Amino acid sequence: MTPLDIFLIFTAGAALILTAVLVPTLLQMKRTYKKAEESLDLLMRELVPMSRKITAGAAEVELLAANFSAKLDETDLAIRSVRQAGDTLLLTSQALKDSVRPVISGVGGLVAGLQMFGRVFLGGRKD
Repeated sequence: MTPLDIFLIFTAGAALILTAVLVPTLLQMKRTYKKAEESLDLLMRELVPMSRKITAGAAEVELLAANFSAKLDETDLAIRSVRQAGDTLLLTSQALKDSVRPVISGVGGLVAGLQMFGRVFLGGRKD
């Protein structure tokens, strides 16, 4: 046996061992690739409807935010109107109080004067 024969035997043995290891590994890689492809297909089938739902949900949230903003503006306007009405009512009541106070004082003075007149001039007469 020459060194070339020994080299060829070792090379053939190495090729046989390499083939014995490489074939199952390649078969396993093929199965893994197939499962990965199936998983990716399933994921794509699920992602498209999910992304549509998320987009629809985002649009609905945007619409709700716009409606909420409009309602908030209306509420702010109503609060301003109520505040303005309260200020007007306060000013009106103050003006009414200031205008009625002299009349009440005058009527009170007139009543006191009539009472005094009645006591002085009519007080002497008893019926």
